[in-house]
Amino acid sequence: MLASVLLDLLLLVTLASYTAFGYRNGLSGSVFVIVGVVIGVIAAFFLAPLVASVVPSPVGRLLVTLILAIGLIAAAQSGGAQLGRRVRAGVEKTAGSRLSMADKVAGAVVTAIASALLISTVAFSLLQLGVPALSRTISGSAVLKVITKLTPDPVAAWLAEIRSAALQAGLPIISGALGNQKAVIPNIDAGSAALTRAGHSVVRITGNAFACGQSQAGSGFVVADDRVITNAHVVAGVSEPTIEVPNGQVLAGRIVYFDPTDDLAVIAVPGLSATPLPLSNTLPTGTDAAVEGYPYGGPFAAGAADVMSVSAPRVSNIYGTKYSPREVYTLATRVREGNSGGPLLSLDGEVAGVVFARSEEDPNVGFAMTMTEVDPVAERAPALNQTVSSGNCIRG
Repeated sequence: MLASVLLDLLLLVTLASYTAFGYRNGLSGSVFVIVGVVIGVIAAFFLAPLVASVVPSPVGRLLVTLILAIGLIAAAQSGGAQLGRRVRAGVEKTAGSRLSMADKVAGAVVTAIASALLISTVAFSLLQLGVPALSRTISGSAVLKVITKLTPDPVAAWLAEIRSAALQAGLPIISGALGNQKAVIPNIDAGSAALTRAGHSVVRITGNAFACGQSQAGSGFVVADDRVITNAHVVAGVSEPTIEVPNGQVLAGRIVYFDPTDDLAVIAVPGLSATPLPLSNTLPTGTDAAVEGYPYGGPFAAGAADVMSVSAPRVSNIYGTKYSPREVYTLATRVREGNSGGPLLSLDGEVAGVVFARSEEDPNVGFAMTMTEVDPVAERAPALNQTVSSGNCIRG
């Protein structure tokens, strides 16, 4: 908690400093600094996790990321500042003081907004390092929560698309499963009391697969006390996944079950406070449902789903080397990177399946395992305690 408070103070000082800079230098003088910082943040966003992912020590990953990020952002900002000063001098020379004041106010507003969004992006990058203490600090930040809340949906969606490029969640793609069916996503109340309550037990999972030099992210749900179910491909090659609960709790987990054939894994998370979700039967065709999780590794999201069919096609293991029958739902819903491992829920908030793939042909079609596949693992989950191998990672 203290670390989050200190982080909030640092963020407030940073926001105030950039806002003051924008006012002092005006929009014409600040825009180049903003562009420079954006370039630095983008470079850090992609390069820092890549470099840090080969460092086995959590502390080492944090130091490498911070040093590289600060260096890249500072260098790009410095270049933008030099160009901005020249432009600002030209504006003040050719324009009157009235325009100069308007320029200053515009500079303050634009710089404040841009710096807030950039702070959010950097925070997301740090979350992907899989360092529990750091994730707890960031998740507990009141300033970051306000920034997230105030970010307009179109901007949030755009940032999510950018995030997806840095995530390696290995979302499987299934082709040729639709036939002549047309996907129609239903209208449901995704914010109902039952689904909201269920969402309190849907977690975000992040971790580093050192052998592949990549960060991975996905979703999961609490199936028993201190136990989380997710997809095997979400944690493949990850030795210590980080579990983030909507209430702000962030914990380190251990993989105690890993099945690359059926793409299911169980994570033991000592001290997990979230309530286990009740389990449903497999839903029949035509049933409305909901998908909950963390698309692109970003904020929690709930979406509507419709059961188009229940079948048992031959599905590849997570490595694409062997096919075997698996009972799955074909769903009219949008499944994105980061949704993997999240629950398919009945409208009563009960787990009816586990999301694991999307369609190659239709972005409005996804796939989830039925309870025929999930029930045997869920029944064993409470007694699973021995740490097991998470297999080989899957290069993104």
